[in-house]
Amino acid sequence: MPRSLATLRSPGLGAALALLALPSPAQDGPGGIPAAEDPIRVTVTGTNVPAVARETSLPVQVITREEIEQANLQSAAQIAATISATMSFSGRNEAQGVGGIAQSGFAGGALRGLGYQFTLVLINGRRVANYPFVARGADLNGIPAAAIERVEVLKDGASAIYGSDAIGGVINFILRENFRGFEGYAQYSAPEADGGRAGQFTVAAGWGDLAVQRFNANVLVDYQDIGAIEARERSFAARAYIPEQGLDRTSINAVPANVRTSRNEFRNPTGNPSAGYADPTCAPPLSFATANSRYACRWSGDGTTTIVIPSERLAIVGALTWQLDRNHQLFVNGNYARNEFDLAEGPAEVSRLTSLNRNAFLLPASSAHYPREFARAFGIDGQPLDVYWTAAELGPRRIATTSEQWNTVAGARGVLAGWGYDAAVTYSRSDADSSAAGGYVRESVLFPILNRGAVNPFGQNDPSVVDLLSTARFDGLLRTGRSTTASFDVTATKDVVALPAGQLAMATGFTFRRETIEQDSDPALERGDVLNLPSTPSFEGSRNAWAVFAEANVPLVRTLEADVAVRYDHYDDFGGTTNPRLSLRWQPVPTLVLRGSAGTGFLAPGLPGTYEPASNGFTPPGLSDPARCPVTQSSQDCNRSFPNLRGGNPALKPVTSRQWSAGGVWAPTRDLSIGIDYVAILLDDRINVFSAQDILAQCPDGTNGPSCYLVGRGAVEPAHPALPGPIVEIDQRRTNLGTARTSAIDVRIQYAAPAADWGRVRVNFTGTYNIRNEQEQLDGSQVDQVNRFSAAGGNPGVSPHWRHYLLVTWSSGPWSVSLADNYQSGTNDQPPAPGSGAAPRKIDDYDLWDLGVFYTGFRGWTLSAGIKNLFDRDPPFSVQTQSVQVGYDPSYADPRGRLYWAGVRYTFR
Repeated sequence: MPRSLATLRSPGLGAALALLALPSPAQDGPGGIPAAEDPIRVTVTGTNVPAVARETSLPVQVITREEIEQANLQSAAQIAATISATMSFSGRNEAQGVGGIAQSGFAGGALRGLGYQFTLVLINGRRVANYPFVARGADLNGIPAAAIERVEVLKDGASAIYGSDAIGGVINFILRENFRGFEGYAQYSAPEADGGRAGQFTVAAGWGDLAVQRFNANVLVDYQDIGAIEARERSFAARAYIPEQGLDRTSINAVPANVRTSRNEFRNPTGNPSAGYADPTCAPPLSFATANSRYACRWSGDGTTTIVIPSERLAIVGALTWQLDRNHQLFVNGNYARNEFDLAEGPAEVSRLTSLNRNAFLLPASSAHYPREFARAFGIDGQPLDVYWTAAELGPRRIATTSEQWNTVAGARGVLAGWGYDAAVTYSRSDADSSAAGGYVRESVLFPILNRGAVNPFGQNDPSVVDLLSTARFDGLLRTGRSTTASFDVTATKDVVALPAGQLAMATGFTFRRETIEQDSDPALERGDVLNLPSTPSFEGSRNAWAVFAEANVPLVRTLEADVAVRYDHYDDFGGTTNPRLSLRWQPVPTLVLRGSAGTGFLAPGLPGTYEPASNGFTPPGLSDPARCPVTQSSQDCNRSFPNLRGGNPALKPVTSRQWSAGGVWAPTRDLSIGIDYVAILLDDRINVFSAQDILAQCPDGTNGPSCYLVGRGAVEPAHPALPGPIVEIDQRRTNLGTARTSAIDVRIQYAAPAADWGRVRVNFTGTYNIRNEQEQLDGSQVDQVNRFSAAGGNPGVSPHWRHYLLVTWSSGPWSVSLADNYQSGTNDQPPAPGSGAAPRKIDDYDLWDLGVFYTGFRGWTLSAGIKNLFDRDPPFSVQTQSVQVGYDPSYADPRGRLYWAGVRYTFR
């Protein structure tokens, strides 16, 4: 992050600027807010002008290293989850990376319910490459928590300094630097229930004192091994069918298989012939007949679906700083992260409903397994039977994903001709590859085998038949991706002139960056030949962008100052844009600071949004055709996944935004500070994907409605001449979706009780009340996502009215105890699918309490232990269908249950 030389002499003081952190008496003004004449000058996220160490004119939250350790946060994604301004569905956490290859292994940070695409993630104030398998967003899994010194969060929207594309805000991870000595840490954790055990080992070492040896070199290595949790290991996630709650995530592709008759009904040959083949002999608990399906078996699953991803993580962080002389410093720093994930879900589902190429399992009449009596009963004897089967004998589908991230920065900073400068070259790269590791098959090989009649879909197959089926397996690399960002930036700062009220400070800078992306898919994946996976085309793209910016901090009177910034960006594919920002800071009395800001933003579409070709896939499950399902009650139209069209759109336009904030901080005593800020952001031409559920809801009769043009249908069926034809495809390509308006109130309370014989208590509380998050629909109406589940493409989840994070610590001598609470209010659950007849329901409030105990009585050693989810709270029940997990919402809920951990740290300085 650009800093003045004064900052270099005062490492770690950036946290004090962004957050009133109970400063020491030497820095206090009356009432606890540092006085304007305080000489210490630092720079923090949101501004390049070195400022006095005090509350700024912008709402900035800082999460310190001490808070990270006290809360025992083990990943950057876990740290981001403590930011109350991250509405639950706005990011993508580790749990949501389960299933498929679309975003496997990815965790994204986001603010204000706008999605990770709209939040700028930085490391040390500089950009990192986007994860190659998402539309736009840095992977938090590539940022090791053990190396983080602090996190600075700019929460008022687009930044004229770091990027006008930071529409939702900025999350800036500041890594450790100038470390000397040795530190080693080991931790082991285990849930009370099965699965999910994890180990961590961290070693850090540093040499050299900038003031003495004139150099510092340090390195940190962090390794984590995290065990899997499968759905069957948690009762709240093990059932796909809970009719009393309106949950039905079962599938018509079952064991034993179902058959579609000439009347477009699904029947199972194992049923009772005298009762029309009702009450089939299914294979409970894996499959069974449901209340709405007496004549067919419904596949419920074998519980092998991963709900906590097993992963192995290695991170290496290093930095070298060389103090040339009093005024100039050279630096090189970098970090490398490698993450390996193993994702699992149920066995392959085999039928014309799951084939992208419209293949079907047609059991010939010549097969030894042909149910002739069943076929006669329905007048189809001698005809191939249309079969709907799950290939359980091939085992669960598994995808192994490996991601690697490199970030390297080399530059110089110091003072030249009275100007503080910071200049650097940055290269960042994010690589990922996904491989099929079991359970996946090629359609082009499998369906000919099935249609020869050797496979028995109604019973157990002998090993020779399973071996024959196995010849259709697809094992190996599915696709690879690479995203890079190479940039040069330079910033200069100076106190330009002395005004009656203080120094007028200026900053100016220039940045140039080149972004590239390339994805290569196996030909079988490209043509949609891997069953149950979307077709995924290969593509590549690149973009050049440059920007100039200027900022001035102007003291108008002794108690009032203005910060004025303007940024011009130019993209070689979208032209130029100018975005200003104005903020004011007023300190009418020593105990009160009032502030406000306004600005604009500009976000060019991500490279995949522009260059990725259209491809075919499937919607989430649990959808019904509102025009046909109430009449046909057929699995062709009800409670299923529909084929969809996915991918980029070369006609995408940039997103523009306007944002405002107003608030202040009151410190009635030096032990207490209370902050409150209002933030509002308005987007035009927002880029996203309409959810399939919303598309169907706005086309209720299949022909008339604002979204009907997105629903492709087949020919009208003679059996139902009054109905539109069955759905064959839903268009869900990225598009500009009109306007979005989001507003919220952030609250921050910090308190440090005076030291006493019994110890000292500190309280850190941050909360966000989400006022609205309105998104324009296809019919032009505005729907408020607050207090309801959103199925919006890429960012599904709930949007609560209230979220807060509370951290209370008590310390006395070598002992300290921490108690943390992460809470969000209940919301309305995902609405029932159109035509399903289910009743709406609510999701309960959710809070997790964590306890940690620390002892430092042995020289150099810290012993620690704790309990996460102290009260063993299960995730609230949800009928959501947007994730692989069933029965709860993984966008915010922790399925591990009560978890015990213990750690030991040794530090030598």
